[in-house]
This record gives sequence, C-alpha cells and structure tokens, in this order.
Amino acid sequence: MIKNKRISVVIPVHNVGKSILEFLNKIPDYVDLIFLIDDKCPLKTGETAKENFPNLEKLKIIMNEKNLGVGGAVKIGYQESLNNNIDIIVKIDGDDQMNPNEIEKLVFPLLENYDYCKGNRFIDKNEIENYPKARFYGNIFLSFMTKLSTGYWDIFDPINGFTAIKRECLMNLDLNNIDNGYYFESDMLHNLYLKKNKVKDVAVEIKYFKNQIQNMNVIKEAFNFFFKNTLRFLKRIKLIYLNNNFTLGSFFLTVFLISGVFTCLYGGYNYFYFGNKNIFAPTGVVLISSISLLLMFISLMIFLIIDNFNNPNNK
Repeated sequence: MIKNKRISVVIPVHNVGKSILEFLNKIPDYVDLIFLIDDKCPLKTGETAKENFPNLEKLKIIMNEKNLGVGGAVKIGYQESLNNNIDIIVKIDGDDQMNPNEIEKLVFPLLENYDYCKGNRFIDKNEIENYPKARFYGNIFLSFMTKLSTGYWDIFDPINGFTAIKRECLMNLDLNNIDNGYYFESDMLHNLYLKKNKVKDVAVEIKYFKNQIQNMNVIKEAFNFFFKNTLRFLKRIKLIYLNNNFTLGSFFLTVFLISGVFTCLYGGYNYFYFGNKNIFAPTGVVLISSISLLLMFISLMIFLIIDNFNNPNNK
C-alpha cells in the first residue's frame, strides 16, 4: 500500500521467457497484487513464473487461451484488479525496459487531483541509448496525431506503456470500446478525454537492448495508428463540437470547413480554368480566393487554440 491505497501491477507478457523472474523480483513490496497476463506466450512465461516465483499469494497468473494483443491482455488485468478492490492499477511491460522502482512516481499524482498518469521517455532527454531511429521519428509524428485525436495537447509519448489509473476512473470507462492492440494506450487517452479525466506525464527511465525481440511491426502499426487516430479525431470533434451543442469552437470549426470547401472549389476551379487558357485570373477572383484561404487558416488556428483551452488538464 501507499497511503492506505491498495496497488496492483498488471504485466502483459509475450516473448519474455525466463527473464520475467528477475523482473518480478524488482517489483516493490508496497505493491499488493501482481497480475501477470500470459498472452499465449510462445516462451511459456506464465508457466515459468508459476513454477519458480516464490510468492504466489501476491502473484496472480492468468493464461490466455489465445493471443488477444497487448491491450486485450491489459484489460483482463484491469478487470481482475477491479474485482479485487484495488485502488490504483499500474500497467508495466515485463521485458525489463521499464524500472519497477519508478512505480511510485506514477502513483503519487493519483493521490492528488489526477485520474491517469503515464510515463514519458523524453522529458529532459536529448537521446535514449539504443532507441530505434524509426521509432523515435515515428513517435514524434504519432504524438502530434494523438494530440489531435485525444485533445490532450500537453501530453507527449502517447504509446508509452508505463501507466497508472485510479479505480474510480477505470470503472467509468467502457473497456469494450478500447483497442486490443498496440493502439491501446492512445485509445485510452481518447476515452479518458471524453470523460474529462485529468492526465499527467511523468518522466521515466526506459532501457533498450540491442538484440531484444520486437513484437511490433513498425511499418504496419504506423498505418494502423494513422488510420485509427484519424477516426478518433473525427469522432471527438463530432461529439464535443457538433453534437447538440454549438460553442465558440463550433463556430470557428464551421467557418474553417465552409471556407475550406469554398477555397478548394472556387479557387481550384479558377486556377485550372485560367491556367489552361494561359491568362491571368481577374483581380476579383484572386482577391476572393486569397481572402477565403486566409480565413480558412485563421479560423483553423483559432479553433485549435480553443480546443487546447478545452483540455481537461487545464480545468
């Protein structure tokens, strides 16, 4: 316990193996329960832990009959934590990249006024040893996409899997609507925003090993993340700004859409029409197209500023 709050740790494992034993021994004593979710691991991580870990009263091992994906495995651990009346649920990967001694760094903000806390690998970091370049630059792009899809403009490193959540916050979420795959952490943020939960980024240390097995196909997941972030962004905009409500943000979003469509149709048509004739467009046509284009960009910028103000973390 920490300040009379029962703490659980959820560890989804796939392709971990015997190294899980050393990792489990690093879990701090203040953790009340450990839920190890063997997601149909080919290295039989769950069986290894069951046969060799001494404290099976604290360790609860769940063997998935089929691979559910990291999100699906975590949701099982979440539900088991709720069933055991846990107050704060921490999710951490079992590949020893994350430091269990930093669990309390994620827990303490939840004892104040935050609902969800997540690790951030890049706070005060210029470079992370052995971190794949493709994932580094991909994470920058995905972070921007996630800011759009979730509305948490102050949150970075959205795919970081070192997280903690309050029991009350978790109970308020519909886990069935949250992604089962690698998009799980980003989708959690999207759903937390819709419930107006406060989220905090915390600096954590992450280790990367040169020869470590990577379960995630970076190229495949890049398209997957882009597609799902786009859908979540459209859903968020519809629910917050267009459904049964018309706010100042809704106004500038509408102006942006109208001016954008007008610019594309009117300006685009005249561009090709006069371009094909090799003549200059009339001054009025150029002026109207320019004003429409300027209005589109200004209204978009104002909308994004308003959207940032609506960030639950600003409340």
